[in-house]
Amino acid sequence: MQHQTMQDSEPPENQVAFPCPKTNSHMREAMTKEEIVRAIRRTAKKLKRNPSFRDLEEVGVTRGVLENRWGGLQPALTAAGIEAAGPGFKNTSATLLLDWAKAVRKLKKVPSVSEHRKLSRFCHAPLHARFGWKLVPDAFEKYAHDKGLQKEWRDVLAIIAARPRKGSRCQISTARKSQSVDTFPGRPIYGNPLPWPELVHEPVNEGGVVFAFGMMARRLGFAVRRIQRAFPDCEALREVSRNQWQMVRIEFEFESRNFVLHRHDPNGCDVIVCWVHNWPECPVNIEVVELSKAARRCGWAERIAPETGADLAANCAKGRE
Repeated sequence: MQHQTMQDSEPPENQVAFPCPKTNSHMREAMTKEEIVRAIRRTAKKLKRNPSFRDLEEVGVTRGVLENRWGGLQPALTAAGIEAAGPGFKNTSATLLLDWAKAVRKLKKVPSVSEHRKLSRFCHAPLHARFGWKLVPDAFEKYAHDKGLQKEWRDVLAIIAARPRKGSRCQISTARKSQSVDTFPGRPIYGNPLPWPELVHEPVNEGGVVFAFGMMARRLGFAVRRIQRAFPDCEALREVSRNQWQMVRIEFEFESRNFVLHRHDPNGCDVIVCWVHNWPECPVNIEVVELSKAARRCGWAERIAPETGADLAANCAKGRE
């Protein structure tokens, strides 16, 4: 009696037979890196897109080979000189920033979200998540300087420089301007009027915050020892109780979230002094003194007097929450 082989036998009626894929693992493992790179390039050129694992398996390059040689598909594409971008890939900040800069070059201005959506290869969401949409120009400027790309992107950097820099000492307040009143180009912008003889208007940049803090320092229980250009901006003594003082490190910002933009080390600062506190994710080890609120709680119309100490500092404690 002859027996049917496994290949000739029919599957039982209640089962489904699947064809076994033809493999040649020895051939694939024997491919050199150069051969694999060439195969990746040929596949990408043929498909006119980044090849997937399945695409490469069809030309004899398995997932295991890619993971053993490079650690995955994305490093293998990079080795082949192909930008690993598109669905399934986490785009690098450099890729996103350069793509944003191309949109700036086309528009000859910083794009809005809708303009970026029309011109860019990528969604604006990753840029917003990593830098904040309004801070992308500053992020690109820093990237271009760090990588020595000033000459290549000279026109884009000039466009960025023509607008107020977010978080700089000359940055104008981010508050929305009135839609019913036009501003005059070239004329300075002032903050809301103040009842202080020393400072007639609210600060609109970091320099104004430094001046306002100097006026309010003793009232808030601080005595400044030193102000410097390096981080942190200020060393001061703080009256922690009557006749007892302790040194604290202070960083000035117009808006507290600019601390992130400037890439400061949270462990190198004890206090952020700002005019607007808009950084709810601020680390718990950093205290935020929002001068606009502290000034109101301490009395707007009251002149800042030098003969104040722990008692007045205690009255302003809520301003340091």
